[in-house]
Amino acid sequence: MNNIDDFAKLVELKLESARLEPHWKTSEADGHMLAIAERRLRFESMASSLIKSVIQPRLETIASYFSNACLSHDSPVGQCSCWFGYCERFPASTNVSLAVEHDTCIEHVSICFDVYMTPMFIKLREHDRLTLLLDAVQDKLVAEWLEDCLIGFISDYLLIDRGGDEFEEDIATDPVCGMRISRSEAVDKDTYYGHPYFFCSNECKKRFADEPTKYVVVRTLY
Repeated sequence: MNNIDDFAKLVELKLESARLEPHWKTSEADGHMLAIAERRLRFESMASSLIKSVIQPRLETIASYFSNACLSHDSPVGQCSCWFGYCERFPASTNVSLAVEHDTCIEHVSICFDVYMTPMFIKLREHDRLTLLLDAVQDKLVAEWLEDCLIGFISDYLLIDRGGDEFEEDIATDPVCGMRISRSEAVDKDTYYGHPYFFCSNECKKRFADEPTKYVVVRTLY
């Protein structure tokens, strides 16, 4: 219908014909909101537990095998991610992100797996999702699904491997003082918006932690 006036008349007719009475009694609305509030508390507790006991330990395990990998320490609540920095051996910036989400009424829970790589050299499993009833979430079930996703990611990531047994020659620049250092010899490291940064001294790390925006320009993969 192209005429907006005609459409407005249809809206008016619909409103006039409707029973302008509440469809929910106050007690019913209160009960509904109370149930959602209770499910929200259960979801928040469950999501926190999944991140700490299932998701983060498995991302940490993968990161321990790659010196160019670093877990993000500034992820929002209910999320966890691991950044694989660009280096000579793996010439792409890659982020593996996990998030625990819920639907509108907090009846279903979704664990979302996302991989972003730039530049994109290969076909990879960019997205996956496990959806369960809130009452049916089990650590073992989530762990099995997640491990399958992560093993698949490793298989994909290794396709861009240029070879070599070690990462020790990978060079990073301290964002505070500008010194070029080997990642393996860095005194400390930190993340900001998912990106890893390496430091030649504790003083540089402290100055970065106090005022990161002074030393870096925030960039995102997507």
